[in-house]
Amino acid sequence: MVTTLARNLLNLFIFFVFLYIGLRLIDPAKFISVEYANKFAIWKDGYVGGENYDDLWVILWVVFSFIFAIIFYKIVFSIFNFYKKKFAK
Repeated sequence: MVTTLARNLLNLFIFFVFLYIGLRLIDPAKFISVEYANKFAIWKDGYVGGENYDDLWVILWVVFSFIFAIIFYKIVFSIFNFYKKKFAK
């Protein structure tokens, strides 16, 4: 039971490491223009202001970072399971 808890905590830690790496690597300002951010702010709140200007960037930053973390988590553990099965014989 303790090893299962430790293994689950390790998996969660590895996921958060990938999430942190994704947050550091992904910069939505490079692929979202100011024009689209303004359109999103008008669609969402009806006006463009300082408090709603960055909403699109933050939302996409977090979503793309989660996607990055999920993909790399799956890749790393698929490789790990492949070699675990290969060398278990």
